[in-house]
Amino acid sequence: MKLDRTLVVDVALKLLNEVGLDGLSLRRLAQDLGVQAPALYRHFASKQELLQAMADSMLVDVMSVLDRPAPRADWADWLAARSRAVRRALLSYRDGGRLQEYARPTAEQWPGLELLLQMMEGAGFTIEDAMYAIFALGNHTLGAVIAEQTSQAPGAPGGLRIDEARFPLLARGVTLRTAGRDFDREFEYGLHLLISGLRNRS
Repeated sequence: MKLDRTLVVDVALKLLNEVGLDGLSLRRLAQDLGVQAPALYRHFASKQELLQAMADSMLVDVMSVLDRPAPRADWADWLAARSRAVRRALLSYRDGGRLQEYARPTAEQWPGLELLLQMMEGAGFTIEDAMYAIFALGNHTLGAVIAEQTSQAPGAPGGLRIDEARFPLLARGVTLRTAGRDFDREFEYGLHLLISGLRNRS
């Protein structure tokens, strides 16, 4: 089996699902590939570079479709669909949210982002506001994924204990939020607020 960047990334993502980001080591990855660790440096200069490639690979299929808005597509519906698809992709990998913090924009994304900015400019946004909107939705999506995956990780802390006599409203709110916590609903609530606010600005 010939070792190349694509194979290394594919095996690394499988290993990520097994051991998580904290357990991912170049030594273990090399073992799974049947090579010595130094062989990996022929393809990646550092672990950081490998993590970036893994983060990019997670979303390559999503972006290849969603970074090409259909003609006359509604910008708000398209942004919402894009956010949902990114969330699903990241949740499909263990620690997908944390790993995505290593991602960096690539030249392959420029055409899609240019089309998105054209769409939003046509809806009345300034380019500055459009960029803020894109980053706000990205931050909401990534933050929601990290919060969900962190809460479900082994060893995650349990629920908070609130003094009901002193903080009755807070105690009630925390109880409502933690009892059968619905992460889909939480994400959609925040997404709705952002999209609604953006519609009002367009």
